[in-house]
Amino acid sequence: MDRPQRLSDGWPVMTVIMVPAHVAAIDELEATSAATTVTSSLRSTATSMSDVSEWMTAHGAPADWTGDASEAADHAMTRMATQTDGVRAAFTRVAVACDTYVTRIVELTATRVELVGRRNTLNGEIDALTTKIEQSTADDIASLQGQAETLQGKVDRLVDDITKLWDDVESAEDTLITAFQAVDSVTEGQDAADRDTTDIAALRAELTRLGGDPEAINDWWNELTPAEREALKIADPDLIGNTNGIPTGDRDDANRTSLERDLDDLQAKQDAGEDLSKEEQKLLDRAKAAQESLDVPAAEGLPDANRDGIPDAVDVNLLVYQPGAFGGDGAVAVSYGDPDTADNTAVIVPGITNDGSNIAGQGKDAYTLYKEAIANGESAATIAWMGYDAPSWNPENALDWPGDGLDMGSVINEGKAEAGGALLADFVDGLRASDQRPESSDSNLTVIGHSYGSTTAAHAAHDHGLDADALTLIGSPGAGGDSVNSASDLGMPQGKVYAGAADNDFVSWLGRDGDLGMGKDPTQADFGANVFPVDPGEEFHADSLNKGIENHTSYFDPHSQSLSNITDIVQGDEPDLTGGRTQDANDMALDWAKDEVVHQVEKEFDTTVQEAKDTYNDGKDWVEDRVDDFTDLWP
Repeated sequence: MDRPQRLSDGWPVMTVIMVPAHVAAIDELEATSAATTVTSSLRSTATSMSDVSEWMTAHGAPADWTGDASEAADHAMTRMATQTDGVRAAFTRVAVACDTYVTRIVELTATRVELVGRRNTLNGEIDALTTKIEQSTADDIASLQGQAETLQGKVDRLVDDITKLWDDVESAEDTLITAFQAVDSVTEGQDAADRDTTDIAALRAELTRLGGDPEAINDWWNELTPAEREALKIADPDLIGNTNGIPTGDRDDANRTSLERDLDDLQAKQDAGEDLSKEEQKLLDRAKAAQESLDVPAAEGLPDANRDGIPDAVDVNLLVYQPGAFGGDGAVAVSYGDPDTADNTAVIVPGITNDGSNIAGQGKDAYTLYKEAIANGESAATIAWMGYDAPSWNPENALDWPGDGLDMGSVINEGKAEAGGALLADFVDGLRASDQRPESSDSNLTVIGHSYGSTTAAHAAHDHGLDADALTLIGSPGAGGDSVNSASDLGMPQGKVYAGAADNDFVSWLGRDGDLGMGKDPTQADFGANVFPVDPGEEFHADSLNKGIENHTSYFDPHSQSLSNITDIVQGDEPDLTGGRTQDANDMALDWAKDEVVHQVEKEFDTTVQEAKDTYNDGKDWVEDRVDDFTDLWP
């Protein structure tokens, strides 16, 4: 029997099935969310103008001037203040426009990604239909024609949506350009200032009246007009950027404005050859560190490509920026991902030796966790929170009592942890207040305390009712004082206190009650936390303490057991669990000390024996050389 003749063989009567052509590649958007840097610069300039205007208005002519000179100076100062107001109003107007533009571009970027996915799928369907036609018979013509027409309809709709995308991009650009053109002269700027009825003083007073209540602050902020919010971010970025309850994006706007102001002012002074004071240099160092933390994703690399094969940009937010806080140590918090919209949020609280100067290092740990936390397809935000005054101490000189300027005394008590716990609880309350997800599905929020930060986090939980879904204590020197005897005393949801410690982490051997302790070791089996396994770390000695420090700082190392288990907790899953320690933490320290004495004695003995051998051999060689010399001289 002959095989059925295929369409590809040719037919006496021509049959044409119109398969649509591939949809062309979709161009990249030239503008991206990186345009926020322009908005930050505009706000920073507007803030400087606002400061100058306020100063001129307040001072006028010097108090000891009289007569014509006084009047002239006063009028000149007033005229300059008026002109400065116009410049500030112009920058404020275009900053609002830029903010709107960037928000729209972010939305359109997401639309473009969706369109790229549709294009890839549709072009694959076109290829599949072409192959099917080549292998089909005349009996299939009607069905194939129908499939081709369906694909053509999909192509037409996709092309229309792509055209709309570029129309929307052009519209956003036109709106931005119009905003710039509306205030591109001194007169237009002054007109804008005259029309601006925003009462900054009244808004500040209202914010103060709310008394730090994050829920009330969030409600109040969301009721303001965009112009009022922008005016506050420009007039007082330090206040807005560090007020709990204000949305993440607005805090980031304000804090980046302050950061850019500090970098510009101090760097310009330094570049001009002026000597910075000790305080100014400290401020500049912390500003540079904050900027470095914002640049971590660029330095470390974007997360793996998403399902469409396109690497996702990371939404980085500066949630706290107070470079002069805590006597110049600085307070700063940076988030990788947006906690207001994330499925899962983690707040990492560091311990001793940390302040605003090394936030970038803490940021790397948080970013490593972020990349792991989004691997399951859910969104995440991981926050490096250096928002309290951690004790200053250099563990590389752990056996040396610190000198002037260091607060070792605070390492062995809980004062800073108690104060930090209150600040941490307030910060978390702010995250809850600004969460934009439906109340029934708020972000799953985990607080992770490391080292002295674990004691701080425990105090936040016990003393202030930490509003978190889980608490994780790693490398802990103690879970917060005599009043915490078990995990249940921390007030967290049942079964949601987790703990982990490397066997060779010497800080985790410090847990104890009493005046010289910071509470119980949370990894003890009888404490009742869910203890997860951690790589043990290398054995170390007093003369190789850096290995012990590495054991204490390795919990977020890539591919480590601890990172894997912490990621599970952040994602709302159960980690691997172990039974917990049965040997008292202090006994572990005592055993190490005993073994170390033996090690050092044996090492000293071996050294002494070797030195004796070396001395004997050196002496023997000398005697033999002298005998040879004498023999040579003998007649």
